[in-house]
Amino acid sequence: MRRLVPALLCAALVLAVVPVAQAGTEGKFLARCGYSHSRQDDPIVRPGKPGQSHLHDFLGNATTTAFSTYGSMTGSPASLEAYRRFLAAAGRGLAAGGGLPGVPTQCAPGSGDTASYWTPALYRNGVKVDPAGAGTRQQIYYDRSNLASGTRVEVIPADLRVKTGLSTARTMAENPEVGREIYWGCSDNSTKGKATVPPAHCPTGIITLHVGFPNCWDGVLTHVDDTAHLAYPKGGRCLAPFGHPLPRVILRWEYPVGRDTGLVTLASGSLTTIHGDFWNTWQQPSLARLVDGCINAGRDCGRT
Repeated sequence: MRRLVPALLCAALVLAVVPVAQAGTEGKFLARCGYSHSRQDDPIVRPGKPGQSHLHDFLGNATTTAFSTYGSMTGSPASLEAYRRFLAAAGRGLAAGGGLPGVPTQCAPGSGDTASYWTPALYRNGVKVDPAGAGTRQQIYYDRSNLASGTRVEVIPADLRVKTGLSTARTMAENPEVGREIYWGCSDNSTKGKATVPPAHCPTGIITLHVGFPNCWDGVLTHVDDTAHLAYPKGGRCLAPFGHPLPRVILRWEYPVGRDTGLVTLASGSLTTIHGDFWNTWQQPSLARLVDGCINAGRDCGRT
């Protein structure tokens, strides 16, 4: 009986850290992260240079600014001061008591997702539309759907910083991921294919934007901008020198533009400039448990 107790405790711990899963399916999980804030900052492209970027909408980590560091984003002692600066810039103060319960994030409580995700702000007929409001949901898919079945993926390295899409593109041809890894639709999935522009009309009045990041890595981590060290798979495989398969990360944004979509533009310019950024500042043990317990285990763990 005494020998059974440690084994039962271990089993209970595993069940506690991995969400209830559906076995026999391709491994994946879904992060729920709401809209946090908008700033003319880009900590990957222009770190330490506030106000020198076009306006971005940020999901997840509420402390993200041009001054953010890996330590401040993950909850080091500098995190509180970074968040104070953010609130001060927004004309707000900390809540009564001034406490900081963990890392401020719009991701699901207890998920461990303190990462940051951003894209250029969206405008309808010249008026900014926040990715928020009734009927909207912002989600991030983590899976291995663009890799050969059964491929074992590595955990996304801590502090990996990657962008996809070209903010300076003048034509769709100059931004080749549009229509492939970056595409538009309706929130009810009533549109087919991967549209290069938003639908003119959506029954729900909500358009969607999907942004998929490259997930084959060459093993180099710069702690600045790792985009050049990542590539998309070819034929479901990560080819040399990008031989490290990582989970596929896809942002899914929703914008309540109304049933008549109108003229959509971006803070970076026309629709040809669409792009997105991902900074892995997850609580790394939580991410590792989900990658191994869901994706590599071939389990659909649903929403975290």
